[in-house]
Amino acid sequence: ILMGTVQAAIANGVLDAVREGIIPREKAHDLGIIYSVWLDPSVTKVEKVDHQALFEVHREATVKVIRKALNNAPSIDWLLENQDKVEHYFH
Repeated sequence: ILMGTVQAAIANGVLDAVREGIIPREKAHDLGIIYSVWLDPSVTKVEKVDHQALFEVHREATVKVIRKALNNAPSIDWLLENQDKVEHYFH
């Protein structure tokens, strides 16, 4: 699942970001992307995984996070002001 569907979705999301101009085409070979993915371990117990839905959600999420990152969102000022208020689902 991770090394197939999700990996392909991320690659397609990156290309979508280039196509939309979020990542400037001329910078595509100069930038590196570090991407962390977490999948609920229970997905391995699902009898019939909807690979199309899994692909679509990760592709869309990839474009969204690249757009935010390249627009400095959230801003460093916001992060500094809200550091102690931001909650993480697993933390």
